Amino acid sequence: MFRERVFSSIGIVLVLGLGMYVGGLVWVALITLLVWGALKEYADMLMLQGYKVPLPLLMLLAVFMAALQSYNIGIISELALLVAFIAMVVWLVTTQDGFANFAFGFMGYMMIAWTLSFLVCLEAMGEGWRFTLLAFLIVWATDAGAYCTGMLFGRHKMAPVISPKKSWEGAVGGVLCCLLAVIVYNSLVLDYTWRFVLSAALVCSIFGQIGDLLESWLKRWAGVKDSGNLIPGHGGLMDRFDSLMMVAPLLYYLLIIYHSINIYF
Repeated sequence: MFRERVFSSIGIVLVLGLGMYVGGLVWVALITLLVWGALKEYADMLMLQGYKVPLPLLMLLAVFMAALQSYNIGIISELALLVAFIAMVVWLVTTQDGFANFAFGFMGYMMIAWTLSFLVCLEAMGEGWRFTLLAFLIVWATDAGAYCTGMLFGRHKMAPVISPKKSWEGAVGGVLCCLLAVIVYNSLVLDYTWRFVLSAALVCSIFGQIGDLLESWLKRWAGVKDSGNLIPGHGGLMDRFDSLMMVAPLLYYLLIIYHSINIYF
């Protein structure tokens, strides 16, 4: 299991690293495939509870979202959400498939396709791979810090019903590890103001762990241990990228605010 986890992690880093380096349409295509896989896992979990979402429609809308996000134009994200909502309403009216399926379908689209599409926005912001890698660094450093600190010092359970292994000590350790990693990254790569970098890292690290808990709740509700089995030693795509669903859009909007303040003030 440990060997599989290590080799899988190396493979993930290599694939993502190559995608970030090449950028452009290659990165858009890679994120689209990631979203498709996560949507499939989401739909499978819902089916275990008797719900059915229009997976082909969600996948088509995910392509539309990723393509639009590559232009990195302010209101594009909101317009894409509106188009998705209208498409889902049309599907509901024409199929009469039940409001619950409609609600779960649109929730899945927002939770997966919309949030992860901001990885495309981060790549298109002008700094290329630097902001995208920052998002992954925040998630990976938080996960590693939370795991190690929780194993060594974890005593107080954070959410024993949802995720019994997570502790408050681990959560704090994850945040501290993230701050340390971002300090080094900012010194070597970004050179942004420390106030912004540390504030953004703190907020993103906390909300990334909330995203992890939300995905754990979804798995608990569906009655499964992992969201899928695509990645040996890790589980599914949602298991690996759940925190990014919070971190990617949050980091993007924090960067937009930072740049706006610098321009106008």
